[in-house]
Amino acid sequence: MRRVGVIAAAALVLALAGAGAALAAGSLVKHATRTVAVRAGAVRTLRVPFPDALKYGNALYLGAVALSWSGGGPSPDLAEVRILEAHSVEGGSLYEVRVRNANAAGSLAVRVTVTATTVEPLPHS
Repeated sequence: MRRVGVIAAAALVLALAGAGAALAAGSLVKHATRTVAVRAGAVRTLRVPFPDALKYGNALYLGAVALSWSGGGPSPDLAEVRILEAHSVEGGSLYEVRVRNANAAGSLAVRVTVTATTVEPLPHS
């Protein structure tokens, strides 16, 4: 992985930092990650389940998106990749991201990595 969507990675770090009080009190953090390739000119939807979704009422649910590519050939312009939607679905049990790769035909596919994170304060109630 050569390039990572710095904004998405920073958003996850800030979100986890915002949950610092919960983490300091002794929390359990669980992640689920999925990666797909989105070819030039295509739109893809990716759904990732939150670990232990809706199991604990006081849990914090976070989602993050990172963009990357690898291989030879014309490099894609990550500024041409748009996150059309990013939100929880199915009552909060899944994190769904819809991505459009508006790069010109012939450029490399963009890898989209979606991470769904659950922060469960301990002890569980």
